[in-house]
Amino acid sequence: MNRTSWAFLLGLAMLSLGASDASAVQFKHAVYYHAGPRPYQVAAAHLTNSGNVDLVVADYLSSQIFVLLGNGDGTFQKPTKLSIDSPIALAVGDFNGDGNEDLMVAEYPNAGESTIAILLGDGTGKFRQSASYPSGVETTGVAVADFNGDGNQDVAVANNAGNVMVFFGTGKGTLKKPTQYNLGHTPWAVAAGDLNGDHLPDLAVTNISGYVSVLMNDGTGKFLKPVTYNAGGGEVVDVKIADLRNNGDQDLVIANGSRGMVVLLNKGNGTFGKPHLYEPTFFNWQPPSACVVADFNLDGKLDVACAAQAEDSYLFYGNGDGTFGKGIAIANTIKNQGGFSIASGDFNNDNAPDLAIPIESYGKVAILLNTQ
Repeated sequence: MNRTSWAFLLGLAMLSLGASDASAVQFKHAVYYHAGPRPYQVAAAHLTNSGNVDLVVADYLSSQIFVLLGNGDGTFQKPTKLSIDSPIALAVGDFNGDGNEDLMVAEYPNAGESTIAILLGDGTGKFRQSASYPSGVETTGVAVADFNGDGNQDVAVANNAGNVMVFFGTGKGTLKKPTQYNLGHTPWAVAAGDLNGDHLPDLAVTNISGYVSVLMNDGTGKFLKPVTYNAGGGEVVDVKIADLRNNGDQDLVIANGSRGMVVLLNKGNGTFGKPHLYEPTFFNWQPPSACVVADFNLDGKLDVACAAQAEDSYLFYGNGDGTFGKGIAIANTIKNQGGFSIASGDFNNDNAPDLAIPIESYGKVAILLNTQ
């Protein structure tokens, strides 16, 4: 990461002390839960019928999935463990139509073909593996949606080899043979959402070569030729789809692992304008590994929280028009540590979004409860 002189950045940090103080009242000090020696990915979802938000953490190093059931008061139960080969990405969906959330996990072995595995949930937080499928070379991202409108959950995966694969679900906990779409770049993350207002889920795929590719759904679950947009250069490692202006158009929020948080605003037809880059100005900042979108200060405007791999995580408050204020460090709550992933959910049922961040160096997941 390019850094200017210590004196210059220290000056900026001093200027931003008021904003940093604001972050101190946004979240309580973190509480940590064990999640393996190297927790990599986290997802928040309702895994039981309790109504509480639970967590799933993928630990790449130990080849395990950790399931932490929420108590509804911001605390979590002792995790249960599932063995799975080098999990690097995960998503949640009901793949067999029983009303219980299941897991889709991308396995990233040291060499050779990756696989995706379906783990069926029983509604109590327990899972069993249903099926696994070859998913290309170095699968690093996974998204779940009903792409062909048949009522069954489908899966899209991003492969470093330069393509996206789409698997249609059968509704029985299994998947059909995939369709492959070549991108010509190096994909990393994938997100699904309706980008052109036709009520069909499209795809946005980050490329670590500095771009994001948009693939529009043709109405049958097949995708048109990808359109590529500049996402600020550098390594583009995460993308979220959200209506930042509350106008019905879904925009893109991107974690640029070389530069900062990037926003691409939707023109209303599934095409996007130039990238808008947001770089934090405090001293311990590092470009983000992942971002999540929610209204953290409950003002009706979406905000963005980002996790950085080895430095402070941070928060951008939204202005409601697709623009954001300066990045605010939340170092005081997580002791200058970050992670590769970040998730949001209402962990204590107070109608305010909280944060979960896997802290790789601690081997734990940090829970930050919202004070709003």
